[in-house]
Amino acid sequence: MNQQVVYQEISQIHPYENNPRNNEAAVGPVAQSIKEFGFRVPILIDGKGTIIAGHTRYEAAKRLGMDKVPCIRVDDLTDAQIKAYRIADNKVAEASSWNDDVLRAEMDALQALDVDLSSTGFSEVELDGLLRDVDDSDFEEFFTEPVQQPPKAADTGPGPESQQSGQPAPFQPATAQQSGSKLIQCPHCGEWFET
Repeated sequence: MNQQVVYQEISQIHPYENNPRNNEAAVGPVAQSIKEFGFRVPILIDGKGTIIAGHTRYEAAKRLGMDKVPCIRVDDLTDAQIKAYRIADNKVAEASSWNDDVLRAEMDALQALDVDLSSTGFSEVELDGLLRDVDDSDFEEFFTEPVQQPPKAADTGPGPESQQSGQPAPFQPATAQQSGSKLIQCPHCGEWFET
């Protein structure tokens, strides 16, 4: 198969109207990648200029104000194959995962070369979790001990104080009181966990 990359006027190509992929959140990082490394992966288009694969790159190029983008015109697939390929191109990428040890080593190597790691598309939080060793103190801020005892197993309704305020008593599992284990509550989601 002989594929030729052509630089197409961005005004001459257009998104597929039934594109099932929500890619708005990826446009910014892809634009940053194009700005940093250049437009390295062409957009696939059909004979009418409709995008087969590369909707995010197209939107990123528009955001960057590009006039032309690299494209490969696909003329050896049927309409049915093109429809299937649009979905497969996105879906098969979901099957891969990261080898965290190898990724960490690669990020460490990039850091040693003074490369801005944000150019890899990872957020600061993701990079922090990947590059920093985690210890028990990292979890202390996420949990607090309950300020009141959980209701007894026989309790089925709110106590008198919550009836007076009109507010339901906060849910707290009763099993911990019976077993003698400790309850902790996540201040972010409010969930109670038995330890």
